[in-house]
Amino acid sequence: MHRENPSGTIRHVAVEDLLGRKPVQLDHAMIRERIRGNVVMVTGAAGSIGSELCRQIALFEPLQLIGFDHAETPLFHLERELHSNFPRLKFHPEVGSIRDAGDVNRAMEHYRPSIVYHAAAYKHVPMMEKQVFAVVENNIFGTWQVAIAAARHDVQDFVLISTDKAVRPSSIMGASKRVAELVIRALQKPTGTRFVAVRFGNVLGSSGSVLPIFQQQIAAGGPLTVTHPEMRRYFMTATEAAQFVLQTFLLGNCGQILVLDMGEPVKIVELANSLIQLSGFQPEREIKIEFTGVRPGEKLFEELNLQAEQLAPTSHPRIRSLISPEQMDEVCMGTFLKELREAVDVREVPRVLELLHKAVPDYRPALPAEDGVLSKQADVENQQCFSGLNGPQVQRERDSMSATTGNAFRAEEPVGSVTGAPH
Repeated sequence: MHRENPSGTIRHVAVEDLLGRKPVQLDHAMIRERIRGNVVMVTGAAGSIGSELCRQIALFEPLQLIGFDHAETPLFHLERELHSNFPRLKFHPEVGSIRDAGDVNRAMEHYRPSIVYHAAAYKHVPMMEKQVFAVVENNIFGTWQVAIAAARHDVQDFVLISTDKAVRPSSIMGASKRVAELVIRALQKPTGTRFVAVRFGNVLGSSGSVLPIFQQQIAAGGPLTVTHPEMRRYFMTATEAAQFVLQTFLLGNCGQILVLDMGEPVKIVELANSLIQLSGFQPEREIKIEFTGVRPGEKLFEELNLQAEQLAPTSHPRIRSLISPEQMDEVCMGTFLKELREAVDVREVPRVLELLHKAVPDYRPALPAEDGVLSKQADVENQQCFSGLNGPQVQRERDSMSATTGNAFRAEEPVGSVTGAPH
């Protein structure tokens, strides 16, 4: 039964209360065994995911922890927090840009990390639709710089933080993260650095995410703004996300992508109603909800795997490995990045989008490349570099505005066991 809140006092709401499922429990003993006594580097350390990664890593007694970020002030606050909560931790804040090869290489040369967690990325979908060059520079070229440096400096394990928005992307951000996945697969060799990616859903409570925005709107008396009644997302807590990343190398093989079973996707409007009620108010009567329309680059629902990717079990019942036929070798990746670099340097948006579409054929940008149509030549030129196009075809014309959603972990049966590197 809903009760009125005549005092107007906003009750504290724990993130876990909104998750709609029990948080996934991961193996702390195995994580400690991998982290303890090792030098660990986190890029994007001052961000929501990066800072939570640093907090979790600190629990497992690394030899040294390097927090790499270009944002000086939040990195300063993270350093103070870690020194207060973990006085024995050797934490080294490094101010630098992942776009700058010199910054990245100097940090790795000096500290010699054995593990790198690459969390640095631009992530805000509608904003990035208007920042094409910035997102390509950061999410693609930045990933290339960090991954190349990791291989050069004999890093043992490299984890890329990716996103479910990389699957059949409709945004420049999602397409850039899909290319980042292809980058680390292209750099994977039989020996040397082991590259693995993890795909996240939305992290509840992260900076700029829907939860803190809703909380601010409730504090202001409403309304809560939701883009569409059918908009839904996969959600996870920051702690789940961080521990999932830390357990990656205990489960995945070279060049693989791992995903966490996050249950069923949650309707944003239902999340809004739950938060209003848990905060001590009645939806619509005391706090209203308004629908504002789908924004550029957004989809009504996200997916965890491509049609051509098969879900395979790992030793953890709630984590799956994706077996993907998509592959680009290092030579072709180098050629692609050279062409992309040239397009970025001359600030040619249509060419940038065309190249991204060539690398990610199921990318359907909200921004038109030219007169609303991507060049058809992008679908056929240099396709020998994209061997995944010779395997099962993706459903390239799928209409995400009308398709039904479902949990990929239940929609497909796991196939076989994961052994060796993907082909």
